[in-house]
Amino acid sequence: MIVCYINIFRDTFWPNGKLAPQIKARSDTERRETKERAQQKLLDNIPDALQNLVGQQNARYGIIKIFNALQEANANKHLLYVLMEMILKELCPELNVETDQI
Repeated sequence: MIVCYINIFRDTFWPNGKLAPQIKARSDTERRETKERAQQKLLDNIPDALQNLVGQQNARYGIIKIFNALQEANANKHLLYVLMEMILKELCPELNVETDQI
């Protein structure tokens, strides 16, 4: 599965072996509209199991809280670094050395 994600990453940034062209920056209006559409899609697709477990209103409230938490650039950067570290440790198990062994 990790190889699949690496291939997707590679093909996204280097389609046909060449660096992908830079896309134009989106306007603030486009960003806001995209954010609103993404939030609405999340709210429209809350799993029934979650709604049955905590109730529809609590599920919607929780999804909105998670969505808003994921809007923080620094938190997303940290999340990306943690995920990259996990992938590297999966690909290279020798990196799993405990700090007290160093």
